[in-house]
Amino acid sequence: MDFHSSSGSDYYDNILSEKNYDDWVDLAPDIARQRLIIEGTLHNPFLPEKMTTYCQDITKILNMTPVTSPICNHDPDYGWCAYMHWKESGMHIYSWDNRIPKFFSVDIYTCKEFNPRKAVKYTRDFLKNNLIKITWRE
Repeated sequence: MDFHSSSGSDYYDNILSEKNYDDWVDLAPDIARQRLIIEGTLHNPFLPEKMTTYCQDITKILNMTPVTSPICNHDPDYGWCAYMHWKESGMHIYSWDNRIPKFFSVDIYTCKEFNPRKAVKYTRDFLKNNLIKITWRE
């Protein structure tokens, strides 16, 4: 593979920024793949105890099969994050605690179809009064 560069920008950044999916080929049409990103702003940080509960609950709501318990990590420059491995793939939660308002991003990727509205509704209900605003996309 050749390395391409130009002054001021990266060759691959330019290609990827075009977001042209016309050349996309589904190399495994027999495997279901679904992704959901839920993001929001919060009054208070999304702490590891809550992340662990969220991971366990959303696993049941989406009817996924846990392979591991939730694993949490912390970086003082950002905040807490959690990961849970499912037989059907997995999910991450990322938090940014050092900004106002606090911010979180949930990334769910599965090889099994699920109802994204159930995940969004659960997230709203789970965060309750701590939630300022929520958005999501598949």
